[in-house]
Amino acid sequence: MPKISHIMLKNPVVVPTGTKLNQAVQLMKKNNVASLLVSRNDRLAGIVSVVDIMYSIEGRKQDITVDEVMHSPEFTIDSDKWLTDAILMFERCKTSHIAVVENGETIGIIRAEDILHTYRFK
Repeated sequence: MPKISHIMLKNPVVVPTGTKLNQAVQLMKKNNVASLLVSRNDRLAGIVSVVDIMYSIEGRKQDITVDEVMHSPEFTIDSDKWLTDAILMFERCKTSHIAVVENGETIGIIRAEDILHTYRFK
């Protein structure tokens, strides 16, 4: 079984708290990603995904910020953990994106979908 570091998305897109959702959507489209890490004072504050944004704008103003819809506290997992560890975390936390850390620094992101794609063609 592979380790998380083998399938994670490296160099994730990071936005500061206070970023408007329309800016977040533009960054997601530009970088072809389904989630963004949110930072506060150079520390991980949460994760916001396309699904979070879709559900948050229904019946609300468009000028809300990522802080209002992000998953927080953020979920993190060490890069040297096995995919089984991530699978258990996805199930336990009921989330679809987890930030990947190494020596306390955020270095990537893993999606539940990434794990499915890993085993699709085996």
